[in-house]
Amino acid sequence: MMHKVLISVAAAGLLTACADVWNYEEVATQSNAGTAFDAALQKDYVALAAHEANYGDWDDTAYYTNKAKLAAAGQTPAPTAMAERELGSYTGELTAARSALVTALGAGAPSSNPTVAAKAQTSFDCWAEEAEEDRQPEHIRECKQNFEIAMNALGGAPAPAVVSEGFKVFFALDSARLSPESEATLDRVSQAFLSGSPASVMVVGYADTSGPADYNILLSQRRAEAVARGLAQRGIASEVLTLEAYGEERLAVPTADGVVEQQNRRVEVVFGG
Repeated sequence: MMHKVLISVAAAGLLTACADVWNYEEVATQSNAGTAFDAALQKDYVALAAHEANYGDWDDTAYYTNKAKLAAAGQTPAPTAMAERELGSYTGELTAARSALVTALGAGAPSSNPTVAAKAQTSFDCWAEEAEEDRQPEHIRECKQNFEIAMNALGGAPAPAVVSEGFKVFFALDSARLSPESEATLDRVSQAFLSGSPASVMVVGYADTSGPADYNILLSQRRAEAVARGLAQRGIASEVLTLEAYGEERLAVPTADGVVEQQNRRVEVVFGG
């Protein structure tokens, strides 16, 4: 009986600890020990935590609650670091956006326009979070739009990233071999790269759902590697290439498991910076 009581007490302690990391409502009532910028961050991060709690995303509820706590204590939290999120094809755009945000914050925006500066930072964090999940395009657009509105108000809108729209390389079923059509696509990628000299090239592999998930992640990796080799052969230095593979995740055409779909058997190539 004592053993059961001890387990119950331990479990209660664990639940209390978990509840604390999600307790954005309590953080909302805390007085702010920092600047006007910190107070605005506290308010906005609490709002983001409440939003994520409403969707049952407890990891991000805790993430935003912690940032709200730091802001309340006057320990100004930084914008989401690129390494904190797996951003895939969104990396280039978000890298440029974060650079512009950091520049604006460093130029005095938190003092001259604290409310809008906080909105820019928290909207960036929201954008990065939604981009990593990549499940709700309308939420991605909303967070991005809020970020851009705030940055425009601060006079620090990010310069547009070098964009490669629709560089997609498609593959035959259960294959990582480049077809003549794929080779032609890589020629176009190379020409665009050499004319624009972007700082980075993201190569992201995918698969359809027609095979086992663990096999498909490896297949998508082989596809990304095949494209990267093709780009290297065309004069794009390996140092600027970043490879990622998602297998059946992030389907271009949503399907059930076990469905053959060419649009999902792809590698996307995105320029950044």
